[in-house]
This record gives sequence, structure tokens and C-alpha cells, in this order.
Amino acid sequence: MNRSLGQILVNQNLITDEQVNEALDYKENNRTRFGEACVKLGFIDKNQLINVLSVQLYIPQVDLNHFEIDGEMIDLLDKDTANDYNVLPLYAIDNELMLAIADPLNVSTIDTISRMTGMKIQLAIATTTGIRQSIQDYYSIYSEPSEEEIAPEKEETVEITEETSEKVIMVADRILKEAVETGASDIHIEHSEKNIRVRIRVDGMLQKYRTLPKSHAAPLVSRYKVMAGIDIAESRKPQDGRFKFQASKSKSVDLRVSTYPSAYGEKVVMRILDQSKGNIPLKKLGFSADILELWEKACSNPNGIVLVTGPTGSGKSTTLYATLNIVNSIQKNIVTIEDPIEYKLDGIVQAQVNERAGMTFPAALRAMLRQDPDIIMVGEMRDRETIGLAIRAALTGHLVFSTLHTNNASSSYTRLVDMGTDSFLLSSSIRAILAQRLVRVLCPKCKVEYEPSKKETASIGLNSIDSPLYKVHKKPCKNCRGTGYRGRAGLYELLIPSNEINALVTNGATDIEIQKVATSQNMKQLKDEGCNFVMKGITSIEEIIRVL
Repeated sequence: MNRSLGQILVNQNLITDEQVNEALDYKENNRTRFGEACVKLGFIDKNQLINVLSVQLYIPQVDLNHFEIDGEMIDLLDKDTANDYNVLPLYAIDNELMLAIADPLNVSTIDTISRMTGMKIQLAIATTTGIRQSIQDYYSIYSEPSEEEIAPEKEETVEITEETSEKVIMVADRILKEAVETGASDIHIEHSEKNIRVRIRVDGMLQKYRTLPKSHAAPLVSRYKVMAGIDIAESRKPQDGRFKFQASKSKSVDLRVSTYPSAYGEKVVMRILDQSKGNIPLKKLGFSADILELWEKACSNPNGIVLVTGPTGSGKSTTLYATLNIVNSIQKNIVTIEDPIEYKLDGIVQAQVNERAGMTFPAALRAMLRQDPDIIMVGEMRDRETIGLAIRAALTGHLVFSTLHTNNASSSYTRLVDMGTDSFLLSSSIRAILAQRLVRVLCPKCKVEYEPSKKETASIGLNSIDSPLYKVHKKPCKNCRGTGYRGRAGLYELLIPSNEINALVTNGATDIEIQKVATSQNMKQLKDEGCNFVMKGITSIEEIIRVL
């Protein structure tokens, strides 16, 4: 401790003697520490300050992005305390606790944590940002609900006091905030006889988030219904609403709320609509280079129908929004009808289905055609009338984008024919059909290499492998919240109809016959793309089997 911070900085050629004097003046005038003064003046950055403090104080530096903490340590400090003091317990040996801290000179904080834990404190220095992020990640994985949250109710009737209501409002906002921070797409509030279960959907999979006491049930549901503009007095029928939530100073999200009466109370499901996710560039959705080129070419047609198909939750809307962004220009009039509008796009006229007001897909399509459109987007091909109007629009010089629920690209033809559409009109109007799925991406921090068995590789049609594959490493990992996966990518099957395929459609060929010809014309099937993802280590065999 006999070395000054300034001396170390000068010795490491990070600052000059003149800058030392300038920092000392700034320190005196602004009542701050010397290191903070150097950062404020722009002489060094925060990471350089951490490095130098580590040298000066003989304290080890820890990169929390590559450090797995002991999950049992979470019980020593609650999340609020860790955030307030900007510390993170890493591990303990006997009665000594290794503590990550951003300000190792804050003796008061160290003493406080020592008293709270009853342990002797050893320090490791880390960045403020790293500690904040790790607190969020680790407490989401390891922390258990408090006794208050899991305690069963002693009585069936619980008086809802003003204090209870205020507490539930805080709980309701916390659920929303942490779901947004986690990257969840949906929040489920479900009732049982003794408590409430809260689950969140992350990367397409539901995960348990919290269990709350039954006393929270009525005020929690009412809170969300009030926020969404839903009638709180009506609990016997399903209702829908929507509201905006400020998750942080820089981020607000829209939430689409749906209620459903159940045996023990109204279930509430909230879809989180993050506007930033609606502006994902097409190139970042997982398209291979050749499929992306063909897709962009198909979407540049002056007329015709372009379809995106797949089951619910396969990312069809995201693909359509990303595609509309690339075709959007000042020269094009783009009009949409959606149910509902998920993301708002600049320069595009978007409308929402409203059955009560008579704003159905067919009614909106008829009105669209009088709006001088160049490009039309119909949220979904739901019925014969909608399909007929879309084909009419395509044949009269408009480019129509829409979605359909089918398993693959070729079965879209038979699905539309089954809905009463003339096969000749389909062969004349369809320009491209994109079938897609979303697969979870293996966590880069914890995935492990392994040699799969022949049975495993054969299960997805992978006949030979040149290198080891990857699978989930089932251990606690803060990067993926212990799931083994972080983020999702798209698998795509693009069918561009050739003259031969159009002839098959006109003659009423089956989807198997159409797919056989399309494959012979170099169409990559979903399973082929899945095998490529496995070979590249992007995802696992287990995930491809789950999705396909």
C-alpha cells in the first residue's frame, strides 16, 4: 500500500506527471478519489482503473463473464442488498467469504457485509457493470422464493388491505421488469388452490419464475387488468387488453394481455412486445447466404403472393416485419391489416382487426385496394374469402405478404386448395413460400463437445460427421440461466415455384410430389438446415428433434 495510484499509472505509461497534477486538482475541487478523477478527465477508462487498483491493493481481479459462482452464496445476501452495495458473493472457504466488489476502498461497505454474513471478507475487484449484470443473472437462476411467497394460506378468505395492495403493485411491477430484463416473450400468471404460479417464456420455453401466496391473487390480477384497460368486475369470460410499461429509463415495452377464467381464478397471459425486436435486420435472423439472396429477390417482385409458414411461435411475424423494412421506401405505399399489430413500423400504414367494428380481414382488404397500395401485408390467410381477395390483389398488380399455418413449404398449396382456392389461381399468383422454425442456440459459455452415437445422428438424418458435435452441459451457468441455450436462430425452407412446380399445382399434385420436385431443384428442406446447424455447433441434436 506504499505505492501511490498516480505512481503506478505513470510507471505503466498510462498518464503523465502533468496529468497527475491535473487529476490531483480535480480530486480536491470535486471531493472525489484520484482514480475516479482520472476517469472523469478521460485519462484512463474504468477497466484500466480496475487493473491498476488490483496492482496497488494486491487484490485479485475477476472477470465475472468467465466465473461461475457458488449458488449457495446467493442465500448470504438478498438481491436488493447486493445491488445497493454493488457486491457479489463468489464462494466461501471455512469462515472466509470471497466478495466481488467494484470499490475496494469502501471500508464501510466491507464492514457492513461482514456483519450481515458473520464472515471474514476477502476481496476480488470487478467492474460495476459486471457485478450488476451478474446479480441479475445469478439471482434469477439460484434464488428461491421467500417464505412469504411460498407460504400457503391459513384461511380461504384474506382481507385485502391498502398495505397489501401497495405490496402487490410492487410485485406486479417487479415481475414485468425482470421478465423484460431476462428477455422473456410471455408471462403466465396461473392460479391453484393454495398459491399462484408465475412462469415466463424464454427462447420459446416456459420456465418457473416465482410462486406467490393466494392473498396476492385478486389484487395482482386486478392490477394487470387495470393497466390493460380491462373490466375488473368481469371475471366470467375471457378479455383482452394492452398497455405500455417503462421497464427502465431507456426501455419501454408494449404488453398484450389476455385473461381466461379457470377453476381457481383468472389466468393472465401477457405477451411482451419489445419494439427493438421488431427492427431486427433480415441478415440477423439466421438465413444462409443463398436462401437470403433468393428470398430478397422474391420479395422484389412487382406483384404476386409471398407466404411465410410455420406453427405459432415460429417467428413468422418477425420475418415479415424484417422483410417489410427492406422493401419499404418513399416510392412504395405499404398497407397492412394485422391481428394484432405487434410492432409499429415507420413509413407503413398499419391497421388492426376489430371484429366489433366490422374491421375484419376481408373488409380491410377491400378497403386497402382503394388506398392505391403497392404492397399489402395480411396478417394471416384465415378463410376462403381472405385468400380470394389476396389472390385478386396479387393478380391486379400488387405484392401481397401473408402467413399460413403449415408444416412445410410444399403443403401450403394443398392447405390453400383444401380451403376452397382454385389451384390454377395459386400457380399464377404465388411467387415464394418460406417455411420456418426457431431453434434454441447452444450457450457458447457452457456447451460441451461429445461423440454422438449412430442412433442419435440417424434420428435427424445425419449420416456422417467430420468433427465432434456439441450438446448442453447440464450445470448452472449464468449466461444461459442454467438452460444450456442462449437465444434462438431460424431454420428456413424456401420454395420458389418453377414452371414444373406450377404445372404440378395446376394438375392437383400432392404436397409430397411437389416437395420431391422442389428438392430435386435444390430446395433445402428444414431438416437439411437443421443438420447444418448441428454440424456447425449452433444447436444440438436434441433441439432439432424437439422442433422438427
